[in-house]
Amino acid sequence: MHWLFRRTLWATLLVLGFISTSSRWARADTSPSPADELTISLLTFGPGDHPFTKFGHNGLLVEDKVRGTSVVYNYGTFAFGSIALIPKFLLGKYRYWLSVQRLDATLAVYAADNRSVVAQELALTAQEKRMMAEFLAWNARDENKYYLFDYYRDNCATRVRDLVDRATAGALSRISTDPADTTWRGHTERLTADDLPVFLGLYVAMGNVIDRPITRWEEMFLPSKLAVGVKRAGLVARETVLLDARRPPLRPSPPSWSLRALLAGIVAAVGLVALGRVAARGFRGARALAGITLASLGLIFGILGCLFVFLWAFTNHEVAHHNENILPCTPLALGLAAHGVRMARGVPRSALHARTIALVGFACSLLGLVLKLLPWFSQENGLVLAFAIPVWGGAALAAHAMVATATFLPARRAGSNDAKSSRGVMDVGAPSPNRPSDAASDATTAPGDAPAPR
Repeated sequence: MHWLFRRTLWATLLVLGFISTSSRWARADTSPSPADELTISLLTFGPGDHPFTKFGHNGLLVEDKVRGTSVVYNYGTFAFGSIALIPKFLLGKYRYWLSVQRLDATLAVYAADNRSVVAQELALTAQEKRMMAEFLAWNARDENKYYLFDYYRDNCATRVRDLVDRATAGALSRISTDPADTTWRGHTERLTADDLPVFLGLYVAMGNVIDRPITRWEEMFLPSKLAVGVKRAGLVARETVLLDARRPPLRPSPPSWSLRALLAGIVAAVGLVALGRVAARGFRGARALAGITLASLGLIFGILGCLFVFLWAFTNHEVAHHNENILPCTPLALGLAAHGVRMARGVPRSALHARTIALVGFACSLLGLVLKLLPWFSQENGLVLAFAIPVWGGAALAAHAMVATATFLPARRAGSNDAKSSRGVMDVGAPSPNRPSDAASDATTAPGDAPAPR
């Protein structure tokens, strides 16, 4: 449980982290000098185990033969221990910065994490190298190094991509206009599929912005795709493996888990209906369990819905805007949390209210499916709909079973008119002189959460 909590916390931070230059330099016509003192290489770091390292990393290595220095410029630096981390991540206003570190220190860190490092020496002219080195030195100053991080549009890879492209007068962008093989979401899914909390957190929290078709240029938000791009552009003089890691190969395509989600939803729905029917027979434990289960369901869906509204309305996380999962995860589900608890306590008419809210959730989920027929609703959220539709239907049927029976009626014995509900059913109060006898009352009781009107 401790491991799951930690992974879920990292997934949440990652969900919040996702979600939330430029003058043109002319390419020189001169050839590199044989005595050129600078060598600039693109460093590509392989994925790691931590959720923040699933996508890999990029850096730029600047080697000065005259000074005998080898330094790595890293655009992926942030203060993880800062108390401002969570609130700024929530608002999409967290700043990353460009840091500088010796190559040997950098390699030691990645070797300890079993992560690969590949260096691609860039085929640049002497002037292009000096321009890049001077820009990096300027950009690393305290007054220039900070930037607002965006996982898809402005990250450690896109900053390097843009710098290389400017230095080479657009050599990288010119060969990157064709469509990519998949979308931003597709890459996100395939690289997080081995970590279910991270996968699900990112899947449900991000809206339709990441589902549109992208180009190979936009695809280079991934460090590995940037490495492929510079090679395709003919900008690689030589390639060297600095560190090798023993890891399984990366998944080439996103997983297809919609059928699994549907089966899981059907199993959950069948369980809810069965629990509701057992509770409808008057078993106290089953009634309490049914109420708590429905309350938990409403709490989870409702909190998710409120989070999606917050991310859309109050943050800079553009990738979390227009999230169609607001329909199956309707904030109205929080009402089910309240009435589920009341059901567990045996409060009259609570099952009726719970059924109404479950039907609303079911209708909203179906609406999310029907809206797929319109061109404005293109978000890939089949996993959520496949699971939510049967679950909401099962919740409604479970609550209906408890509405349609005398689950919440007090069990009375002959001659004990003032019996209380502590024996397994709720207390509806002591009998009044105007109330019919027990036998008559039992005979005239109509199905529902309370005795029939007299």
